[in-house]
Amino acid sequence: MGRIIPNKRIEYLIRFFADYKTRYNPRSRLLIVGSSVQFERYLIMLHHLVARLGVTDVHFTGHVSNEELTAYYDVADLFLCASEHEGFCVPLVEAFYKRIPVLAWAKAAVPGTMDGAGILYERADPEEVAMLLDLVVGDAALQEQVLRSQDAALARMRARDFSGTLLSQVRRVQAAPRTPAHRVTPDFWQQFDTTERIAELQLMRPAIYRALPTATRASGMSV
Repeated sequence: MGRIIPNKRIEYLIRFFADYKTRYNPRSRLLIVGSSVQFERYLIMLHHLVARLGVTDVHFTGHVSNEELTAYYDVADLFLCASEHEGFCVPLVEAFYKRIPVLAWAKAAVPGTMDGAGILYERADPEEVAMLLDLVVGDAALQEQVLRSQDAALARMRARDFSGTLLSQVRRVQAAPRTPAHRVTPDFWQQFDTTERIAELQLMRPAIYRALPTATRASGMSV
């Protein structure tokens, strides 16, 4: 993540996670990686929010080394982003490289950085984001489609003339071996036919339906 600063809207991540942990996966954990130097008051506010919500398994790592950052990517099931002010968002690209599915708020330059890859959500609504989180983590077919879209976006970035800027920024994660995509045990969602699930989302959760990749909506997540 880089730094724990207000524009990252870490409070949104905590609220999303609290809803997800309560509704879908009580064994989940949230790793918030980055330094809060010069923003200690913001970090205190975040700790107070965690306590007020009564949510467990929220971990603030503080500053980490490049090797530690790579290790955190290696154990991640999903990269969740709620930044509302970003230029070129390097952590998104790092997650692409490490083949971690990305779920990000469609704000500022984030959609441009993602270049049609991953999944964007339009509203910072905890219930909707938690449901989308569960859908991505719990569905291996959708997860693989998201990863392929990120692979393609990363290939497009590499093909451009960045004069080494992009690659230099992600070199710390490129130095580590790529790990295969994490696979999870099928859960409640996978009891149902994929097409029916997409139709249900379109009817009952239109915001989540719109956040899915276009190819997914068209094909019913067939791969």
